[in-house]
Amino acid sequence: MVYRSCRNPGRLIALLLGLVLLLLCSSVAMAADPSISITVTKWAIPPLAPTDFEIEQTGVSSINITWTKGTAANITIIRGSTSGYPFSIFDGTSIYSGNSTYVEVGDLALGTTTYYFRAWSQNEYGTSTTYAQASVGNGMGGTDVSTLTALIISLIEGPTGIVNMMFAVALMGFAFWKKGWIRLLLAASLIIWGVFEMQYDIKIAAPFIAVGAFLFILGTLRMIAASKEASSEAV
Repeated sequence: MVYRSCRNPGRLIALLLGLVLLLLCSSVAMAADPSISITVTKWAIPPLAPTDFEIEQTGVSSINITWTKGTAANITIIRGSTSGYPFSIFDGTSIYSGNSTYVEVGDLALGTTTYYFRAWSQNEYGTSTTYAQASVGNGMGGTDVSTLTALIISLIEGPTGIVNMMFAVALMGFAFWKKGWIRLLLAASLIIWGVFEMQYDIKIAAPFIAVGAFLFILGTLRMIAASKEASSEAV
C-alpha cells in the first residue's frame, strides 16, 4: 500500500492565511473598542417594608402621615380601618398609593374613633412581606380581628414563618431517614423549597439547597450501590 502526501498544498496555505487574517481582524477590533460592557440587574425580589412610619395630628379632624420608602420599593400602599389594622393591601380603605413619602388625611372623627393604618411597599416583583403600622384617635376601637388574622398569616408566610420552618425541618429529617426513591423525592423537595425561599432571603435558602443536593447525591450513590449488590447476588 502506498501512502501519498498532500497533493494540493494550496489548501493548507489558504487555511493558514485565513487564520492569520482572522486573528488580525480580531486584534484590530479589540484595539478600536477595548471596553467590555457589563450589565448588572437587581434581584427579582419584592421590596422591603416602609420605615419611620409616623402619624402627626394637624387638626381636630386631620392628620399627616410620613414615612421612608422601603428598599427597592417603587410605590407605597397605605390602607386604613376603624376596626383594626388591615391585614392585606386589599383590606380596609385605600388611603394612599404612590411614590411620595407623606399624605394628608382629613374628615376624621379623632375624638371618638381610633384609626388604624398599615403600609406596604411594592415593586414590579411583588409586595413586601412585612409592613409598617401606626394608629391615631381616642376611640375604644374594635375587636381587631384583622390583627389576629395578620398574626396567623405571619406564622405561615415568609422565610421565618413557624409553620414554614417546621415543615422544612420535618422534610429534612424524613429525607435522612427514608430510602430509595422516597429519599430522592424528599431531597429534591428540599432543593425546590430552598429555591422558593430565595425570594425572601438567600441566607435562609442556601442551607436547604445545600442539604437537599447532598442528600440527593448520597441517595443516588446508595441506589447505585444497592443495584450493583442486587445484580451480584442474582449472578
